[in-house]
Amino acid sequence: MDLQQELDYIQQHIPITANLGVEITSFDGDKIIISAPLEANKNLHGTAFGGSQAAIGILTGWALIYLKLKQLGINNDLVIQKSEYDFKKPVTANFTATCAFPNSETLDNFIQTLKEKGKSRISLTAEVESEKGICGVHQGLYVVFLK
Repeated sequence: MDLQQELDYIQQHIPITANLGVEITSFDGDKIIISAPLEANKNLHGTAFGGSQAAIGILTGWALIYLKLKQLGINNDLVIQKSEYDFKKPVTANFTATCAFPNSETLDNFIQTLKEKGKSRISLTAEVESEKGICGVHQGLYVVFLK
């Protein structure tokens, strides 16, 4: 899978992501890491803007599902239903957001429900990390509909 090509697609269809300066650092089918520069996301205090952190947290979970379902050849519409971001520490440098499927059973149940009912939900957690360790945690509930 060409991660730059997938990022280009995401940025074309979700324009805010281009302004965040994100890159998909890695995706292995079960976990994704997205990196972001502080400079493009800085607030007036010189730390990462909270809205950028939350948006990148949402994007990380969204991209994990998007890439996994693309890998599986499942044509779908994907949206976030619920989002919560817990700010732990200020982000004072470039940062990453990491999200993984909780376990193979949760992923299998999510996909099985999607195939059987044409709709499925999954809750994912993304951790935003910088030089100070984990600076924030995004909890999102995503909904997928078969096309």
